[in-house]
Amino acid sequence: MRKLFLPVLLCFALASCKWDNEQDLYPEETGGGTNCDGSTAITYSASIQPILSARCLSCHSASASSNLGGGVRLDSYQNVKARADNGSLVGTIKHQSGYPQMPRGSGKLSSCQISLIEQWIAAGTLNN
Repeated sequence: MRKLFLPVLLCFALASCKWDNEQDLYPEETGGGTNCDGSTAITYSASIQPILSARCLSCHSASASSNLGGGVRLDSYQNVKARADNGSLVGTIKHQSGYPQMPRGSGKLSSCQISLIEQWIAAGTLNN
């Protein structure tokens, strides 16, 4: 009986994760639950702002220490739009030459998060 217990337990443990996917398990890392392929409408409030809240606002907001964000604030739509319009938002998150690599001190945004931001910009940086 004891020899049968471990294989059965292992089988159940492996089967329980069979249908898990990265987006369901780690939504803030993959895009907050928004599809990266453009099949879901990308909005500032539901797609972009949650990424910024999770990855940027600890340094780039009014409540952050003034020396952390280098004077760059991303805590309002207007501030984010200005950075998106001048290209610095994408330049920094994609770690392009000539831009500081952000977020500083942590890993690069996921390819899904970067894609969502690029799609939002391509769609006109709407405040929706």
